[in-house]
Amino acid sequence: MAEQIVVGYDGSENSERALDWAIREAGAREGELKVVVSMGRPVAVDPSLYGPFLEAIEEEADKIAGTAVARARDAGVTAFAVVERGDAAGVLVHESEHAAALVLGRRGRRGVRGRLGSVTAAVSAHAKCPVIVLPDRWDPQERAARGAAGPFTGRVVVGVDRLGRDNPAVLAAGRYAERHGAGLALITVVPETLSMPTGSVDLDRAVREQLTEPARTLVDQVAGSVRKDHPDLDVQTFVFSGLPADQIVEAGRSAELVVVGSRGYGGFRGLLMGSVSQAVLNEGEGPVMVVPNRRKD
Repeated sequence: MAEQIVVGYDGSENSERALDWAIREAGAREGELKVVVSMGRPVAVDPSLYGPFLEAIEEEADKIAGTAVARARDAGVTAFAVVERGDAAGVLVHESEHAAALVLGRRGRRGVRGRLGSVTAAVSAHAKCPVIVLPDRWDPQERAARGAAGPFTGRVVVGVDRLGRDNPAVLAAGRYAERHGAGLALITVVPETLSMPTGSVDLDRAVREQLTEPARTLVDQVAGSVRKDHPDLDVQTFVFSGLPADQIVEAGRSAELVVVGSRGYGGFRGLLMGSVSQAVLNEGEGPVMVVPNRRKD
C-alpha cells in the first residue's frame, strides 16, 4: 500500500508552501497526497440563513481543494482531497492516524475554515505521525538567493538525548536524510559550567572535558548505530555547550530540516525537553519535523 502524505490546506500563502513541500514528499516516497480542507465548526445562525451560508462555504472549500489536487497531479503525484467540518486541529489529528507524514504551514488564513497556524502546536503534540511544520518566515527561494550556508547546509539536524538510538526522532531523521539524499547531523548539548574559573588553564580544561566526555561518547555511539543501519549515509556528530534550544535553532538556520520529538525525555540536563521542541517550533527559521514519541497503537 502506498504511503500517504497529508497536507492541511486553506489557500493561504503558508499553506501553499506546505502544499509544495507535501507534493515533493509524496513524490519522493512514490506515495499519494491527501489534501485536507477544514471548514471549522458550524456557525450558530438562523436556520433559514445557515443553508445558503453553508453551501457557499462548501463551494469555496471544494474549489480550494480542487485547485490543490490539480497542482499535485500536474506534478505527477496521485492526489485526492477531503473537505471536513469540525475543529481544524481535531480533523488533522484524526487524519494523521493512517498517514506517513502530515505537513502544515505555521500560520493560515483566518476564517471559517479554521486557522491552521493556531492549531499547529496542538497537531504537533497529538498527531499519530510525524508533522512537518513550515515557519512563516521560511521562503526557500529567498533562502537560496541569499546563499544561506553553514555547517549544516544540506543536512538533517536532530538532537541526541539520553534515549540515544532509541529516540524516535533519531530514527525518523536517519530515514528522512537517506530518502532525500541529505547528510545527517547528530547534536548533543551540555550546559556551560556555572562554576568560577579555577585560575588554572589545565584544570579548567579538565573540568570541561569531564562534563562533555559522556555526551561525546553517547553521540558517537548513536552515530555508529545509525551508520550501521544506513551505511551510505553521511553522518556527523557535534557536541555544543549552552542552551539546547539556542543551539538547535541556530543549527536550523542552514539545515535542510530539524527533527525533534513531541515530548521530552530529559537527557544531558534536560536536552530536548518538551519546552525545547516548542522553542524550535516557535523560533526556528527552517522546516521542523515533530516526531511522536510513542508508536501508533
